[in-house]
Amino acid sequence: MRTHCIFLLLAVCCSSMNAFAVDFVEDVAPILQTYCVSCHAEDDAQGGLAMDTHAALISGGDSGLALTPGVVSSSRMFLMASGKLEPVMPPDDMEGPSEEELAILADWIEEGAEGPDGDMPIRRELKTPKIPTSSDANLPVTAIARSSNGAWHATAKFGAITLVNVASGESMEVANPRGKVNSLQFNGDGTQLLAASGLTGGYGQATLFNVADGSVRQELVGHRDVLYAAEFSPDGKRIATAGYDRKILIWDTSNGEVVQELLGHNGAIFDLAFSPDGALLISACADETVKVWDVATGQRLDTLSQPEGEVNGVLFSKDGRWMLAGSADNRLRVWKLVSKSEPAINPIVQTRFVDESPISGMTLTPDGRGLVIVSEAGNAKLLRTDDWSVVGAMEPLAETPSDLFVSADGTNATIALMDGRVVDRVLPEIIPRGTGPKRTTLEPVYLDLGPLVSLEESKLDFIDGVADVGRGCEVTGSLTTMGEEDCYRFSAGRGEAWMIEADVTSGDLDPKIVLLDEAGHPLLRTRLQAIRDTYFTFRGKNSGQVNDFRLFGWQEIGLNQYLYSSGEVTKTWRHPRGPDSGFDVYPGAGNRHTYFGTTHTTHALGEPAYVVRELGLGEKPEPNGLPVFDVFYENDDDPSRMARESSRLDFVAPRDGDFTVCVGDTRGHSGDDFRYRLRIRPAAPSYSASIGKMNASIPPGAGRKIDLNVQRIDGFDGPVTFEIGDLPSGWHSNFPVVVEANQRSAEGAVFIPSGTQTPAGKVDLQVTAKAEILDRRVERHAGTITGLTVGTPPSVIPMIQPVDRDVPENEDWTLVIPRGTTVSARIVLRRGKDTKGKVNNGEIRFGKEGSGHNAAHGVYVDNIGLSGLLVLPNENERELFITADPVAALGKRSFFLIAETDGGVASFPITIDVQDAAALSASAE
Repeated sequence: MRTHCIFLLLAVCCSSMNAFAVDFVEDVAPILQTYCVSCHAEDDAQGGLAMDTHAALISGGDSGLALTPGVVSSSRMFLMASGKLEPVMPPDDMEGPSEEELAILADWIEEGAEGPDGDMPIRRELKTPKIPTSSDANLPVTAIARSSNGAWHATAKFGAITLVNVASGESMEVANPRGKVNSLQFNGDGTQLLAASGLTGGYGQATLFNVADGSVRQELVGHRDVLYAAEFSPDGKRIATAGYDRKILIWDTSNGEVVQELLGHNGAIFDLAFSPDGALLISACADETVKVWDVATGQRLDTLSQPEGEVNGVLFSKDGRWMLAGSADNRLRVWKLVSKSEPAINPIVQTRFVDESPISGMTLTPDGRGLVIVSEAGNAKLLRTDDWSVVGAMEPLAETPSDLFVSADGTNATIALMDGRVVDRVLPEIIPRGTGPKRTTLEPVYLDLGPLVSLEESKLDFIDGVADVGRGCEVTGSLTTMGEEDCYRFSAGRGEAWMIEADVTSGDLDPKIVLLDEAGHPLLRTRLQAIRDTYFTFRGKNSGQVNDFRLFGWQEIGLNQYLYSSGEVTKTWRHPRGPDSGFDVYPGAGNRHTYFGTTHTTHALGEPAYVVRELGLGEKPEPNGLPVFDVFYENDDDPSRMARESSRLDFVAPRDGDFTVCVGDTRGHSGDDFRYRLRIRPAAPSYSASIGKMNASIPPGAGRKIDLNVQRIDGFDGPVTFEIGDLPSGWHSNFPVVVEANQRSAEGAVFIPSGTQTPAGKVDLQVTAKAEILDRRVERHAGTITGLTVGTPPSVIPMIQPVDRDVPENEDWTLVIPRGTTVSARIVLRRGKDTKGKVNNGEIRFGKEGSGHNAAHGVYVDNIGLSGLLVLPNENERELFITADPVAALGKRSFFLIAETDGGVASFPITIDVQDAAALSASAE
């Protein structure tokens, strides 16, 4: 204590004898940085006291003011630092200020504790222990770059940048006292080099070098922490910088002045990219978002929040149409650029699982056809940008990569590594989409073999457990021994299409059929490449459910995508309405269908699932780190559930040969009454057609709907057209109505305009269906709509109107929707009186996810929320949003709404015309 008192006395004495004013910046701040700021910085202020700025120090902390200007003896900071007041600071196990430094602090307080004159200067050094680097250590290569013409290469290690003239091989080392360089970039003509660096915890600096002689052309200092990215605009007039301090600065290269400061990220910013025209900037951040900025105004146009990990890199495609991001969740994401001049939602168009480790860097090939991606695990892969699939993997790097570029001719990737090496990798060949192997190379051959030959298992000769049967037969048999399988061999020619069916005729048999090749091995049907991983959320699924498939990352899963889980393959049919709902899978109603002959099964909460695609014959799987699933010819339950729990397998022979069908019980059970019927017959594609029940009382001024259904047989998946008989004079319908290819239903409607003359009696209408199958027109009688009459006026007549004008009632107008976009229309109500004579001013509902009727697959009413589509009480109008998914078929189709009142009142139909967005854009331009 005597020593502390002497220090204090000395400090006071020195204060009285000091002839010069103490400067906060030069004298006081370095002391605070050395002994205090490690625990009392603005970002982590213990006790609420920050001491890294004068303003924060003067304002004090949780315990009140830290000092009293002009009075040393009542300044708690000084008393603690000098040991006069408990607790002593810094703590006992840490070195405190010297006598001379205490004297400086005392003088400064005595003189009024004045702050800096202007802004605090950049802190160029940190008071940290100096650890010498081993003389034989290989310093990491932290950044590399290539000039656009390929004339220059640049390589950065700690403290130095090396410039190499590619033609001459001569190199020049440029000193970089600012420490680690996190990015390098040449300007357009290759005369300048931009380096992002700085001091961790101190400042960030972008340095502009003259390439010719390595001299410093400009230093851009304005960040409070180290920089991770510095980017030239395409015209070189702007530079964007970003780093750990979470802000983006845009600089004017002509004078080095900041022209925009962009704020909004909540984490370190790792990468930046200008659009090809320089109008936009995108940023990659540790807060798991990408943001889109208007360079001229600084306005944030969108936040892309789909990533599930830190975003490490961003790019614009060469044509500026797409925005790309690679993140720590191992995925590449691609968004379509929509927000070109004003805020808008940029739709995500692709998510690709690329590697089993985080994506650490990426760059486009000069022609824009390829995207090279490197991962933290040291893997390097090439993706094709027309469909974002992985086309090949390069030789593993065996080290963590830090940066990369592609050669000017697009044949090689140069990759910097953290072990100090720079390596080259030859890029795989990019095979254009559509020119690779196709899955179906066989044109199915359909046979007519006449009546099936009936056989009895007990009368057949089995050799090595297999009996030979003819082409086109029906075998009856039984399974009387535990685990028994009865196997039958038949011959098939290459491309021949067969149906194999196993039905129960008695007992508790649950049949399963397996198809074997000539060697007795299970016959491979196809291979499925996983392109995205997911899992079931909220709740599991039973084996028949078609709705509420809640999947992790559902926003990045599209329609008509195959979903593989526990051996079952389904296909997405309708999008969730939002995070509190799930996908519907095919066929959209009833029991779900499976694909590739797979069997229905239950799925548990949290069970893994994968979005998959079918590989072509001979096609090599993508090296994306996700599994490939072999699917064999086998089935337990009918994939379409038409035959319920009986087994069905469609088979196209891959070659001429003898194939064996084995029948067993899926549980291995048996019994004297376990009898089955096995058919091996030629496939005969066909369909049956039917209609639903229609409300026969049609209200004047509105309509009623009728369901149109198709049951598909033996793989027929083409369109089916429904037609209706002649209508009474003045009546209207939306027929002919087409059930689209691969779909199971559509909706027709019959309308009676107000004032139409009432027919003399009830009206019956015949409905027929037509389809083209194997170059033949196949017609079916779908049913008869009976007893139609003109009913009483409804309490509400709904109408669909354009947003910008009114069309006459009962007029069919056309709403154009570019595929992949959402457009608006209006719901307009004409309210009338209900059966009690009161005006119906109540809430009018139109349904939920299925509120758009007879829409093409992939066209749906959007933005409806959990309550569905409705018009509020006492209101007569609301906006209606209709989306055409990228899978929606191009062309025109009738569309109507149904008000859930008066037995279901249908609006007069309009026509929705789904058009190609690119073609529309080109036409407009």
